[in-house]
Amino acid sequence: MLESMLVLDNIAIYDKAENWIDAITKAVTPLVEHGFVEARYIQSIIDNTRQYGPYYVLAPELALPHARPEQGVLKKQIGVTLLRHPVKFSEDGYDVRLLITLAASDSQSHLEALQTLSEIMMDESRMAHILKAKTREEILWLFTQSNKKGGID
Repeated sequence: MLESMLVLDNIAIYDKAENWIDAITKAVTPLVEHGFVEARYIQSIIDNTRQYGPYYVLAPELALPHARPEQGVLKKQIGVTLLRHPVKFSEDGYDVRLLITLAASDSQSHLEALQTLSEIMMDESRMAHILKAKTREEILWLFTQSNKKGGID
């Protein structure tokens, strides 16, 4: 399922983000550049965060930024951004290094992808490998192929 929702062009690795707004901008920009979301999707996530807090920071190291489909989604897609140095989305929140941006075109079509993502996020070994990944290609493989080829070394 993730093979159809995650492409190499939507994966980015950065040394750091200046703050949580910069992290969101970095995470969503590939989806904007490749026509999966409108530019306003970035501001929608920022506005939602200001209104509701960082509801998408799910665990240490991990955030799943997203907004509602009508806030700028054009086509369903996932983007993955890895930060070498963490960023905080709130003073007392977790450090985040992995941002998995979800662009869902409706309230149902992304549920299978979310199930697969939750399996990945619960796999401590795979998460450790993702956080140490050196290349975008390695991240793509860890998200889409590692469970099919006998797992991770």
